[in-house]
Parts: sequence; structure tokens; C-alpha cells
Amino acid sequence: MTGSDSRLVQTAVIGGRNSGRAIILPTGADELARWRRRHPNYTYWCGTQLGGCGHELSDRLYRDKVCHFAHHPHTSCHRTATGANSADHLFIKDDLAAWAGGRKEKGQATSRNLGSGPGDAVDYRTGQAKQHVRFQFSRLPHTEWREARARLSRETSTLDWVFGPGSAHSETMEELCEEIGYLLRFRFETQGATRHISLRAEGTRHSTEWVPLAACAMTPDGLRVPGAVPRRLHSASRAVVQEESNPAGVQGPRSRGELVLVLREALVSAARNRSRPTWQTLTRTAGVDMLRVPAAERAGLLIDVERRRADEGSPLLSALLRTEDGDPPPYVSEVIAALRYGVPATTAVLKRWCQRETERAFAVHGVPPRTAPLRLLINADGKLAMHEVERRQVVARRVDGPARQVGRQSKPREASAEIAAALRAVRRLDTPRRAEGFLRRAEAVLARIPERYRAELREEMEATRQWLRTHKPSPRAQAGKTRQERAQATAKAGSKAKAASGTGAGRKTQAKSGGGKGRLKGARPLPGLDRSQPKRRAT
Repeated sequence: MTGSDSRLVQTAVIGGRNSGRAIILPTGADELARWRRRHPNYTYWCGTQLGGCGHELSDRLYRDKVCHFAHHPHTSCHRTATGANSADHLFIKDDLAAWAGGRKEKGQATSRNLGSGPGDAVDYRTGQAKQHVRFQFSRLPHTEWREARARLSRETSTLDWVFGPGSAHSETMEELCEEIGYLLRFRFETQGATRHISLRAEGTRHSTEWVPLAACAMTPDGLRVPGAVPRRLHSASRAVVQEESNPAGVQGPRSRGELVLVLREALVSAARNRSRPTWQTLTRTAGVDMLRVPAAERAGLLIDVERRRADEGSPLLSALLRTEDGDPPPYVSEVIAALRYGVPATTAVLKRWCQRETERAFAVHGVPPRTAPLRLLINADGKLAMHEVERRQVVARRVDGPARQVGRQSKPREASAEIAAALRAVRRLDTPRRAEGFLRRAEAVLARIPERYRAELREEMEATRQWLRTHKPSPRAQAGKTRQERAQATAKAGSKAKAASGTGAGRKTQAKSGGGKGRLKGARPLPGLDRSQPKRRAT
């Protein structure tokens, strides 16, 4: 066997190669033994609806490892998905059939292969109302999703799209949240040898609880999950048809003033929904064909939008815009410069500045509104102001307690007091290296705090400099030096002693101390050889 022989096959179908009745093999030996006793006549197949080879499988029972299905010898199979979730597109068809039967409605579920396998999507269509729900398993690019949505909408009265884990593109999510107010999601939970689906509605600020499919309802406006209220109750088909006939919903030529107003409303709506639109998304939400505005003129239009703000402290809505890659468009720099907030020197500065401004817009226009963070300041060199950049943590050790952190984003007075306390601490602890480091730190802090907070810090800085000039390392500090530093200090002391020995005072001192009359003069005696104590006679 080739292809799937290196992975455990956990799912199969019962009865034949084309069967749609899926099973997850119990992984425990005792569970599998009970399963065999209950279903002695079952046969298992690597089904074609699973993307398999269609050959028969055998169930392998193990006591020392996970039980699994296995192909017979000399079988060739190139099935790519073999895990417990590889049959979810078959399990959902069983849940949909039970759901339709409970509602006494005729419906049909069909698996779709969109390029990566038979489980890419499952379509559920009702008979009489011609309503359509697509359950998306594989990830679909946004452009392909829009094309598929437009095509399917022409064939049905309502269309709902439900996305599995990781299957929704970020731009698709934004579009649906802006249009409906939420995104429909599904997941599976294993129950014995099968798996069952649960759904919920995810919004930008609120999501409903996970509920089984039986708790959901099919209304004249489409699939509804308990607790989710759609923003628009018109059908998806009418929305897409209108978009195709008039891509931007343009009702006629707009003056520049009207264009500025609708563009501002679209940006405020995006901030309220905590989303970052592209220029193409604005085309849809503003109801105006914004793509007709040349890139060279977009900055001027946004400048007019920003000049209609309530006050100078209001967030810059243009910072919400993004490209397909998620970065701010280059023309946003022109808007920032025109409003005299500075000129970002690099793309990184522009991105960081727009991130903060986006947070401010979400805070001000969100529901409910909250206090917005401070705006980042851009210096004349195009870099972010130092006092707005997150500062590194600095650790200062206290004599009477454990390590204390000089906090990030401290206020000017707190930053000054913390550095001053750190300078006092390093002098008490006799750590000149730390003192030099905190002096450099203090110089940086001194440059960005108000004058009224500088007096204490300057006093401590001067005291620390004076201490460093007259500092003599204590034995404790000397012990903490490296071997190389101790050797250098010893050599320096020896050279000084040698220079002093050439003078009369040095020779006189040496004679008084008895130096030079023996290499072991003044050495400590060995243990037991101390002559100052009387010897004891043996008894």
C-alpha cells in the first residue's frame, strides 16, 4: 500500500465502496471489542466519498496502541485525509437529513469537491422554498467566494454561508459582518462512533452560544441561529443582483461634499464594527464607486474627511484603511503629514502609528465607547517620540526587599522617582556597573520629563557621579569581579608597591615590617603548628 500507509486510518464507510454511512473506529481495545460484538456483520471500506481507493478495510485491535483501520496487503491508496474529522462532510448529511425530517420538510444535502477533495463543501437545498445553505469545510479565497456567492444567489431565494474552522478568509468575514452583523460558524463533536454538528453566530463584539443543528430554524429569510439578529433581512440574492447591476450602488453623480460625507460615515461604521476596510470594501459600504477615485487623489479626499472631525483629539479614521496584505496604504502618510502629525520616516513607523490610531478609533466609536489611549507622536526625524515607545523593564535591587521593576510606560513623575531610587540603591549596594547603567538611563529619562520633575533626579545623578569618582570597591564588590578584573587590579597594586619601594620611606616601612627577610614571613602557620600555644605532654 502507498499514500496513506504512514498514517492511521480512523474513518471508513459501512457496507460498500460507494456508501455514505461513515464511522469513526473506536480507539480503545475494550471499546472496539464491544463494537465488534454489537455489529458482527459490518464490513468497512475506504469509501470513494471519503476520497479513498474503494477497497475493503479491516479493523485492527491493539492493547498497546491506538486501534485503527488497515488496508489489505498489496493495496494501493492515495487517500489524503484519514483522521477523525475526514468524514465530517458525511456526518453532516446525516444531521441535515434528521433536521429536515424533524421539520417535516423535504431537503437534499450534496457534497461538493471544489478542488481539494469531496469534502470541500456540503450544499443543503430545500425543495419548495428554494433556499440554500452552504457549509464550507475548505478555505476559499475571497474573490472565489464572492464569485460563488453571486452565482448561487441567482439560483435561489435565500443563501446562507456557514464556515468551518479556518475556512473563512479575513476579508470574507469583514464583508459578512458589515452586511449582516455576524458570521455563521460550525464545528463537530465526537459522540461514540459518529460526530455531530453545532452552530453559532460570531460577531465583532458578541457571539452566541454553540447549539445543535436541531435548535436552528429555516425562516423565509434564511437560516437562523438562536440569539442572532441579522442587520439586514433582505435575501442575499437581491443584494448580489443589485451589486452586479450597479457594482457600487451608485444612484447618480455625487458632489465632492457628498462623497466626503458618505466616506466618513463608512469609516465610522467600520470603527464601530471594529474592522479595517480596504478601499474596495469602502466601495461597497459607502454606496459609491470609490475605485473610480485615482490613488493620487485619495489622500486629498481623506484629508477633507479628517477635517470634518469634532476636535483635534479625535482619532484619524484614515488609519483604519489597509491593503490586501494588512498594511496601511502609502497615501495615509500624506494625510498624517497634512494634518501636522508628522511625516513617518519608514513603513514600520507608519504601521505602528496607524495601529495606535486604530485602537483609538475602536475605543471612541465602539458601542459602548471607552477611554481612548494617547496618540503616538512623531518627531521631526520621522521616528516615534521616545516617551511614546514602550520602555524596557529595568530591574533595581533594594537592600530591604526583592527585585523591583521600574515599570513600562511610567508617568513622568513616576519614572523620575524610580530612577532616583535606583541610583540610591546601587550606591548602597556598592555596584558601580549598575550605577553607570542607571546613569545612562537617567540621562535618557531627564531629556523627556518636565522641568518640575528634574530636580531630584539631577541631585541623585550628581551624587552618583561623585560616588563613582571616589569609589573604592568593598571586599564584597571585589569578590564579585571577574577573574580578569581581579588580575588587573592585583597587577596595578603590585606596580604601585614596586614604585613605592624605591623611595626611602618605602624602604624604611619595609624594614620596620620585617619585609624581605624570608619569603614566608607573616604567613599563617599550618594547623597544629601554632607556636604561641604551649605544647601538651602525652600522659
